[in-house]
Amino acid sequence: MKKVTLKDISEQSGYSLVTVHRAINNKEGVSPEVREEILKLAERMGYTTNYIASALRRRQVNVAIVMPRDVNKQYFHYIWEGYRAYAATISQYNLNILEYTYTLNNADEQLEVLNTLYYTKGHMLDGLLVTPEENSTSIECIINKFCGKGIAVVLADNDFKDSGRLCCIAPNDEYTGRLAAEFMNFALSEKKGTVLVVKGSDASLSHEYNIRGFANYLKEHKSGLDVLCIDGTESLAKIKDEIKKVLQERKDIIAAYSVRARNTIPICEAAVESGRANELFIVGSDLFLESSEMLKKGILKVIVYKNPYQKGYTAFMTLFEHLIKGVDPKKDVLYVPISLILQNNIKFYEDFI
Repeated sequence: MKKVTLKDISEQSGYSLVTVHRAINNKEGVSPEVREEILKLAERMGYTTNYIASALRRRQVNVAIVMPRDVNKQYFHYIWEGYRAYAATISQYNLNILEYTYTLNNADEQLEVLNTLYYTKGHMLDGLLVTPEENSTSIECIINKFCGKGIAVVLADNDFKDSGRLCCIAPNDEYTGRLAAEFMNFALSEKKGTVLVVKGSDASLSHEYNIRGFANYLKEHKSGLDVLCIDGTESLAKIKDEIKKVLQERKDIIAAYSVRARNTIPICEAAVESGRANELFIVGSDLFLESSEMLKKGILKVIVYKNPYQKGYTAFMTLFEHLIKGVDPKKDVLYVPISLILQNNIKFYEDFI
């Protein structure tokens, strides 16, 4: 194939060679509208790779990643995996990636990391990928500061729509909850009783929307299932003990739902230790080694898979394409697909464990 040149783009676009050169190399003297038109044409003609290589030879692009350490290799472990998978595909480019971690469920520590990053590296950053621990004013404020500096910010999971961020990558949390409730309602048919829901963080809109979708679906469809929510932010040992206590006291509980990955195993263990594993319909969140084993044993009946790997991959790809190619995301919020995993289709997902 013939190599696409600036002259080819000039002839195709109708703009002068000087204008095309300025647009491609991000120089002054070209309006944003004309630059965008030329860059899109260059990409369609196959000049994208040349442009990226040229842009990255000129200067280093600095990007920071701020996400929690997931020592249990569950939900956030796979977001890290997805981001790193995409980063590997662009390793030949002049990207400087700074990774920052903090303790999972510790919003104060995340805020401290973000503040330190802003005041020590903010002057050199081009982009930031972050998973906000909670929807607090303090975290929104620091994200707004990054955006105010002209740093492109991509959020995952929890969103701050008015912060100036580029976009948010997430599952549709309300419909995630509704999907779990729909399957549970179908499986339990005409049974009546109580569903034990182990919540996530009250400060997370992602978790709140999930619970809202779950409860609203059961109410709208007059399922005969009541919802009993308990806290899911304590240590895993405390959560398991609390679930076991409730299961022993409340014989009307016939099902359980974990809103987040970290509480899936405590529910399963509590069901086994209380002697009620065989009588409970348990719906877990996200696929990882322990949850897949619980599914294969029949303790978990279904896993709601929120695609964290795809979330990390898409988030970093979106940030990269914006910074290097000037391509904005197609939507304000980009949703990743959600799936239901059962014993008979888990083999199609095991590569992601």
